Amino acid sequence: MDTWGGLHVLNRALEAAPLVPLACAWVRRYHIPPAFRAVYYFVGAKSLLYFLDTCSRLVFRNNVYVYHLATVVLVSCLVRTYWQLLPARVRPLMLGGLALFIGVALLDASYLNGLFTDVNTYSQALGCVLLLVVAIFHVLHLTRSRTPGPPLEQQPEFFLSASVLVYCSSSVVSYVAINSIYHAGYDAATLVRLDILLSAPDMLLMAVQMGLLAWMFQFFPLSVVPRRALPRWLHYSTWHPRRYRLLGRSLLTLRLPRSPRWLVPAAGGS
Repeated sequence: MDTWGGLHVLNRALEAAPLVPLACAWVRRYHIPPAFRAVYYFVGAKSLLYFLDTCSRLVFRNNVYVYHLATVVLVSCLVRTYWQLLPARVRPLMLGGLALFIGVALLDASYLNGLFTDVNTYSQALGCVLLLVVAIFHVLHLTRSRTPGPPLEQQPEFFLSASVLVYCSSSVVSYVAINSIYHAGYDAATLVRLDILLSAPDMLLMAVQMGLLAWMFQFFPLSVVPRRALPRWLHYSTWHPRRYRLLGRSLLTLRLPRSPRWLVPAAGGS
């Protein structure tokens, strides 16, 4: 396998990164606080989009619409989370930014780039800028909070903002670059290699984002005891030793009769 083939396999493997935080959240789904429920739905939707992207690439040979859907899921779920984490005075600005994003996303999918034609550079740019502003404000809110609390590395919401800052700060560049090369007049072989090369940083940072979200979920307690966290069909503890019976009675409850005292020979007797 050459370098380009190995990089392509790495990109395909990193696309499955949302399955990791989904697994971490699934075993804690009953104890996830309401403020972080939207993040749980986000990683679940990202996992579904991963399978949809794979199916669309193999069957329809067109997965551009998945990029549009992924941006809408990203922005709507995380804005919903920050809606509950940030003070009430910020909510009107967030609501206005979300309404502007929805308008641009509809315009991008219908007219600017097309739902099945090009990746959504305009909605991705606006959505990432909105999330970056909200995440920076949230980190400042955590560091300047007057109420005493645990350090940042022990607060799950800090890892949420860190994941947003890691991914959204470079995702816009990747989307714009990928959209630009398909209109630059390159031949098919060059387009494939450039697409693989430009997608690698975005996939890597998306995997880092999912790793930070998985770290965030581990702050919440498990919904079941650790020995029961696996699916039932994987439980090795369902096996029990056989109960042996004698004449219909269990050997554990069977008591042997005691010998009478007069049958026991006395000490020193003949």
